[in-house]
Parts: sequence; structure tokens; C-alpha cells
Amino acid sequence: MKEKGKKTGVLQDALSTFGTNAFGAVLALVSSFCIMPVLDPGESGLITQNQIVGSALFTLLSFSVNSSIIYYVSRCKLKNVVRSIKRVTVVLTMLIAVAGVLVVLVLRDSYFADTALLYCVCAVAYGVFSFVSNVFLAILRGENKFRTYNLINLMQRVLTTLFSLTVFLWPTAAVIVSGSIFILLLSIIMAWRSIRRDVSYAQSPPAPENDREIGSGELLRYSLKSHVSNVLTFTNTNVSSIILKANNGLTDFGVFTKAYTIVQQIWILPDAVSMVIMSRIAAMTDTKDKTKLATLSCKLVTYITLICLPLVVLLAKIFIPILFPKYVDCIQPLTILTVGSFFITYAKVLANSIAAYGKPELNIISTAVGVVFNLGLSLVLIPHFLVAGAAIATSLSLTAQGITSIIIFCVYTKTPFYRLVLPTRDELSLAAGLLKRGKRT
Repeated sequence: MKEKGKKTGVLQDALSTFGTNAFGAVLALVSSFCIMPVLDPGESGLITQNQIVGSALFTLLSFSVNSSIIYYVSRCKLKNVVRSIKRVTVVLTMLIAVAGVLVVLVLRDSYFADTALLYCVCAVAYGVFSFVSNVFLAILRGENKFRTYNLINLMQRVLTTLFSLTVFLWPTAAVIVSGSIFILLLSIIMAWRSIRRDVSYAQSPPAPENDREIGSGELLRYSLKSHVSNVLTFTNTNVSSIILKANNGLTDFGVFTKAYTIVQQIWILPDAVSMVIMSRIAAMTDTKDKTKLATLSCKLVTYITLICLPLVVLLAKIFIPILFPKYVDCIQPLTILTVGSFFITYAKVLANSIAAYGKPELNIISTAVGVVFNLGLSLVLIPHFLVAGAAIATSLSLTAQGITSIIIFCVYTKTPFYRLVLPTRDELSLAAGLLKRGKRT
């Protein structure tokens, strides 16, 4: 019964997180529908630039401490980690703020030459509050408080959609950019209140060997192992768009990032599943149980992704020329990106599983392979093929990263490749049972 309860909890949290992310994706599309007819690609590029610069500050200078928080809160519980979290958070928040100001000052006449000062300031603020927000959300994930976590994510999506509606009154990116900072502040307050009140499920005690206080040094050592791969993942996700923007300006940048944003909505399922299973796998002590949960999750995600990708392309080809003629150039890069978007789903699930095994450094290999592909191909293809070149480079790099993640997981866990693709008899029996139950109801 206890094992069944654990599986039920994982399923409930995965479905809840997926449902929240799916609804959020719909709201994101609504936001795009509001913005695309009103704002030109250059103005839309300002919004994306704010997010990329702020996310870069957070990703590069947070040292991926949120990954470490999830891991140790899952294994050792918050009571043993809270002091270290407070110390590390204060220091890194100050570091991100100072570094952000210096970056803006140094690049004011180059990368930010066509960007107003307001957007530069907002980009720094976005990076600072993104970090603080992610610290609190990592605690919620580590404690498996996905009800509160999903509520905050839902609030973010709803408010983002509401702010996007303001373009009909004020057709400028300023309201949306400043609104994104307000949303992060509200997220921090909600998460803090939840943690203080200990809302959600009752927490089971840690295993005896894990019931110890975690120092700041240990917290940072794990985070640094994760940090290299996380920075490389961020680089692989954005390097082609950055090179495209530097070479061709905001218009092509806006077209490509819009196509990339649309295809990234397909990742809501692997993101949801990887979020939920990481804390569960980290808390498990039996290696077979860890591998079983990881392989089952991976198969479910890839099956559904394979069905959804062609549907997204089909819908884009039908509706973008009719509703958003300004962005008709998005269709070609969107189609190209679907190939890489399928393979990266493997990396999303398996990389978090490997990190939950306590080996985040293994993910450096797959992300490094992706960056090498993306950087090299972007430098060669973008000058000749512009937006299409950026899409080809990104798609091939995501494919390379996904395949490498499969190899690493199979070698480290001694899992045959077919177990990531073909369902087992037990899984088929489980699926048949669910179908029969559905017919009865």
C-alpha cells in the first residue's frame, strides 16, 4: 500500500504539473495572439531580449544553487538545509545585481546600443528577482509541495496574459517588461508565505543516514557540478538567437525567437515530469526503483511528444498566415526546430534523473556536445541562411544533446536502450487496466 501511495503521489503531482503547464501554454499562446498583431517584431524582440539578458544573469551567476536546494531538501529535509540556503542566497543576490549593472555599463554602446535605458534596468531587475523566486520555488519542489508550486506558476501565466492585453491600450513593450518583474515579486511573496506556514503535504522524515545538517560548502559543491551543465544548456538554447541578433538586428531575432517560443510549448510535458520525478528519485534508496521510474517517465513523455509535434506545425501553417501575417516567416524555422525538440525531451527527463542519482556532473558531457554543435553551425549557417540557419543549428544541437543524454543514462545505469523506447509487459498491463477502468466509468 505504501508503494502504491508513492506511485499515486507521483502520478497526481505529474498530472497536476502538466495540467498547470498545459493551461499556461494556452495562456502563453493567447499572450502571443495579443502581442503579435499589435507589436512589430522589433518591439517583440525587446521583450525577448529582456528575458534572455535577465535569464543569463540568473543562469550564469546563480551557480545552479536551485538544483542543489532541490536535491538536499528532498534527501535531508529543509530543517537541515535552511541556514545554508539563507547565507548562499544573500551572497548570490548581491553578486547578480552588481554584475548586471556592470554588464549594462560595459555593453551600453554595443549590444544595448538600440535598447532604451529602461529596458536595460529592467533586464537586471529581472535577473535578480528570477534568482530569488527560483530559490523559493526550489524549496517547494524539494518538499514535493507541487500544489503550491503549480498555483504560483498558474498565477504567473494568468498575470502575464493580462499584462499582454494592455498592448491594445499601450502598444509598447514597456508595460509587459515591467509587469514581468511585478509577477516575480508576487511569486516570491506567495512562496515565502507557503513555506512559513508549511502548507501542502506532511513531510516524511529523512532516512537516518541523511538526517544531518548541510553546510554552505556542501550545498555549493553540488550546485557547481550542476552549474556547468546548466550554463551550457542555457548557452545551447540561446546561442543561435544571440548570434542572429548580433548579425541581423531585432527583426530577424524577433521572428526566430517567436518560432522557438511556440515550439518550446511542446516541452511542457517533459518539464513537468522531470520536475516531479527529480525529488522522488533523489529521496529513493533502491537503484532499481530509480531506474524504473526514470525509464517509464521517459517513454510516456516521448510518445506524447511525437504525436504533438506535427500537430503544432500543422496548426501553425493554418493559422499564422491568416491571423498573424507579420510572423509568417516563423513557419519555416518552427518546422525545422521540431526535429531537435523531439530528441531534447530525452535529455530533459534523463538529465534530471541523472542529477537525482547524485551525479549532475555527467550532464556536462551532453550539454557540451550540444553547445559545440550549435556554436559551430550557427557561425557557419546564420550568415548564409539567416533565420533558417539559426533554426538548423539549434535543431541539430538539441538532437545531439538528446542522443548523448540517452547514451550517458544507459551506460551509467546499465539500462538497455530498448527500455527507453519499448514498453514492458508490466507497463502494457498497467495501460490496459487503465483503459478498462476508463471504459467502465
